[in-house]
Amino acid sequence: MRTLYNVFLHVAVGPFLAAYYGPKALLKGKYSRSLRGKLGVLPADFKPEGLPSPRLWFHAVSVGEAVALDPLVKLIREHLPHASIVISTGTETGQDKARQLIPEADGFFFLPLDFPEFIHPVIKRIRPDIFVLMETELWPNLIHALHRRGTKIVLANGRISDRSFPRYVKLKRLFAPTLALPSQFLMSSQADAKRIITMGAEAAKVRVTGNTKYDAPALGVHPDVEAQVRRDLGIPETAQVFVTGSVHPGEFQPVLEAYAGLTPRFPELILILVPRHIERTPEILAVMDRMGLPQPYLRSAAHQGRKRNGRRVIVLDVMGELFRTYSVADVVFIGGSLVSKGGQNIIEPAAWGKVTLFGPHMEDFRVARRLLLDANAAFEVNSAAEMAHHVERCITDPAWSAATGQRGKAAVSAQVGSAERNAASILSLLRE
Repeated sequence: MRTLYNVFLHVAVGPFLAAYYGPKALLKGKYSRSLRGKLGVLPADFKPEGLPSPRLWFHAVSVGEAVALDPLVKLIREHLPHASIVISTGTETGQDKARQLIPEADGFFFLPLDFPEFIHPVIKRIRPDIFVLMETELWPNLIHALHRRGTKIVLANGRISDRSFPRYVKLKRLFAPTLALPSQFLMSSQADAKRIITMGAEAAKVRVTGNTKYDAPALGVHPDVEAQVRRDLGIPETAQVFVTGSVHPGEFQPVLEAYAGLTPRFPELILILVPRHIERTPEILAVMDRMGLPQPYLRSAAHQGRKRNGRRVIVLDVMGELFRTYSVADVVFIGGSLVSKGGQNIIEPAAWGKVTLFGPHMEDFRVARRLLLDANAAFEVNSAAEMAHHVERCITDPAWSAATGQRGKAAVSAQVGSAERNAASILSLLRE
């Protein structure tokens, strides 16, 4: 099966990737930082040959996984101050976030594509003792090559989404031999543990240790953050603020409709709209123009010295500020949930003690969704009208809103500890 997999990679996937990424890289300069890394070239400033042992290689594909990795790496570093820790990512935004959050790492690089000719030179140079894969990136050639050289492999924060699980089951003949190689599967929930076993993992290697995404927000909540965000955006303490985070196309219109429906009664209400991908900002501006709404204040303008000047809609068209922006909210809507994208991270606003709204598509955060719904700290909405209804209640009944948000914060705090459990399991492998 792996031979067929490699034939397929070289005959079909390779030409497709070249045709897709080549023009973008050459004509638009996209992927300029990551392309060489994906072809197996380590950065010039990363010299793994001289790093001391033990060597731990962590992989976080993008921003969310980098955030989840942060508390785990910090705990490992506390226990092993002289160990070498290197971090790979799959995306440029993920690497930016990892560099920002985890400066104590000894090196950063991009994970090569799963072609043997790209993977083997990187493994040969790094020579890791432990390889920790965050969440679900199951690359057969990578895992087999690491296992052959004696590296212990761990899947941490393991999560198998509703969308990917049927595909993994269909391809069980391919993935079962790969899943026989890791030493530990540290899964986020009981449902994820059952799924990885169904896919072919040995039950004795599978443990439910929780999700480190609960640990990371708890570490980041600090009262000084809110004051700084208010200064940056010119938002007074008395202002009412509705934050919509990680909003996808198809959700811009409902969010803006909900806001527009509230402004006759609450003319001072501030909307902070945060697109999932900042390159979608022109689409937001186009929707606002069609709706006859005044043009918003772009967060990027602050870096050029321009002030908000009373504009009530702020579009956060910069990376890395969403989590801290939740601190100023009265109520939060999380995107990727009114459209079928599996939802985005609802743990972060709940950690700030904010009432959290989301749509019906929360498959990627089903455990967190259930946790907050059971705590009566979050609400599912299916339309702009329902969204506006909950925002209005939060604004008109601040005591109820505060109590509801605190229930969510308590529920998140009760889940903290996954990073310690994962770190203990990884350290036990090193002792072995």
